Amino acid sequence: MRSPRKVLVATVAAALVLSVVAAPPAAGAARDEFRVLPYLQSPSASGIRVTWFTEDGEPGRLTVLGPGGHRTYEVDGEPQAALAYTDAERAQEIPGLDQGSWLLGESSYKHTELVTGLRPGKQYSYTVRQGDATVTGRFRTAPTADDWRHLRLIAMSDLETEPLGRVQKREWAPGALAGAARPSAEPGSAWDRVHGTTTLSGARVLRYPLTEDEGLRRNLAVVEQRAPDAVLFTGDLVQGGGYQPGWDEFFRNTAGEGGDLLSQVPVLPAFGNWESFSALNGGYGTPADRTPVVRSRAKFHAYFDGPGNGTPAHQDNYYRIDYGPLTILTLDSNNGEPDDRAANYPAEEKLSGREYTGPGADTQENFTREEYEKAGGTDLSDYRPGSGQWHWVERQLADARAKGQAVIVQFHHVPYSSGEHGLPMNHALTSGQGGTPMRVYHSLFERYGVAAVISGHSEMFERSFVDENGDGTGVHYYDVGVSGDGLRGVRKESASPGSPPLRYNPYSQWTADQSEPEQWQDTDGVPRLTGGGKHYGHLEIDVDRGRGDRARITLTPVHVFPVLDRNLAVTRTERRTYHDQTVIDLDRTGRPIG
Repeated sequence: MRSPRKVLVATVAAALVLSVVAAPPAAGAARDEFRVLPYLQSPSASGIRVTWFTEDGEPGRLTVLGPGGHRTYEVDGEPQAALAYTDAERAQEIPGLDQGSWLLGESSYKHTELVTGLRPGKQYSYTVRQGDATVTGRFRTAPTADDWRHLRLIAMSDLETEPLGRVQKREWAPGALAGAARPSAEPGSAWDRVHGTTTLSGARVLRYPLTEDEGLRRNLAVVEQRAPDAVLFTGDLVQGGGYQPGWDEFFRNTAGEGGDLLSQVPVLPAFGNWESFSALNGGYGTPADRTPVVRSRAKFHAYFDGPGNGTPAHQDNYYRIDYGPLTILTLDSNNGEPDDRAANYPAEEKLSGREYTGPGADTQENFTREEYEKAGGTDLSDYRPGSGQWHWVERQLADARAKGQAVIVQFHHVPYSSGEHGLPMNHALTSGQGGTPMRVYHSLFERYGVAAVISGHSEMFERSFVDENGDGTGVHYYDVGVSGDGLRGVRKESASPGSPPLRYNPYSQWTADQSEPEQWQDTDGVPRLTGGGKHYGHLEIDVDRGRGDRARITLTPVHVFPVLDRNLAVTRTERRTYHDQTVIDLDRTGRPIG
């Protein structure tokens, strides 16, 4: 394997960190020269990583220009065997798409450069030249913790990209309703003819009026218009981490011909459960062979390079980013120990209703550490007390608090959820992937003054608030799993149509499903959607500096609303906000004020 050749042609105290505006090459040139356009990772006040992929491995040239001069790197590509297509992927057929039209070339080479020695708070430009194509952009370095006025982050989860998403419209589970009734979901109805309907839990329901791909791209377009400083992708980036077309589709929409957000804005990714799932290449494998899981996680590691965490075997799994006054901790919630599964609990011992005896130890029953390591995997990182990740988290929290930082944490499995994955392993209705074991961190988070925890997994929009000691100051927990895949509602007491909500999460403060009723207006016999309901969206996080070094965090749930004409066709989408904006004031030490 070749080592990347990096030639420093000129010097600069240059900088690139957040807020890039990239100009991608023409679609044909991009297709010919770039498999993945340049995208940004690991932002700081003094550096950033720029990564891109090609199919021939020929050297590319990265140039950074700004105050102090310029520096240019020539970077060879490293072959990525983990990103090769399988026979099953080559043979796959997707109704509505020409067979194989979504596949790229057979070879994949990674070009990556960590640019360091940069100045904070300055604007620079960059170019990446690969063959006959050039990508240009401009960017601004992160501020220091002492010199800043306003920051903006966007948090998203459960994009779950795949080529099928270009033609697939997901089921639109009914939630709370206001005004006129929803359109009929019966076969042959007006909605069925335009957007389709399906059966969910024994009842006919509407399909959403946008495909998964359209929903994601319009969501990302809104994000780009808001010019965030960084975007948090809280797991389940793809519909199967071991499914290469899913990764191709992810970058097609974020650093490719479908959109270039990540060429403009640094990405902070977290491992989700789908990043361990190999889709048509064997799923989670079998107890005797977990190589599909190993291959899946290897693809995540090929694409993303997080800052070091002191444990090389856990590189990229969990990491810390300091951006001005913010410390952002990304954790890996995929492996709790001891390993557990629903089958360990006899039927007569399983919980029912709202019974709760504890969070449990494991967020997934799909594979064990022993099985994974037998298949050659070496990167699993337990998150439970006493583990390396746990001690790392406690050290980072203590250090951030000593430095007066505001703290936001992200990981995939939402600890407090009213949705599909909100029940522990010993409950009769468990999904086998419940997020409750991550509640083990709450006491630590509250003690060190974490402002908010961002997760996904249940594919719904929800906010919970937990104040363990009852002093009025606690932690806000979000599920933001509405980026471009499912649009689920709250868990019901049973699968029977019309069953009431289970209300298993006593800490829930707001859900789009129940707190934002769909508003339909009957106009000349045609139902028109005017507001409310579940839609694709994201969480906008604004941080503003106040007097006396105090800061305020404002968290705004945003959705992309489809405007329909009288024929039920989508004429446009609009950025709208839900009615649950949360404001967290911080004291001078970065702690939330009750």
